[in-house]
Amino acid sequence: MAMTPEHDDTAIQQAAKKTAEGLLSGRPRTSVANDLAADGWSEDDANELVLGVEEAILEDADESDADESDDNGGGIGGWVTWIGVLVVINFLSWTFDWPFWIY
Repeated sequence: MAMTPEHDDTAIQQAAKKTAEGLLSGRPRTSVANDLAADGWSEDDANELVLGVEEAILEDADESDADESDDNGGGIGGWVTWIGVLVVINFLSWTFDWPFWIY
């Protein structure tokens, strides 16, 4: 985004926050960009900011989804499966009088 003199760091941060809130509430990009244009942003700068904020939101959501799937990957289901395998092997050892047991 070409930073114009009327958009200092504070103004950009406030606009980015307002944009994120608008997008997260489900408003369309064009509506959020129109709000920025009404606040004095050029149409190109407003659209560029909205797209940048939307991209950051989507990346954050993708990272959160990846973290959740990593956390739930092995979890309790893996332990239940492992214990089930041990029980089945021990049961078969007892049933067929095999000489080994797994404790």
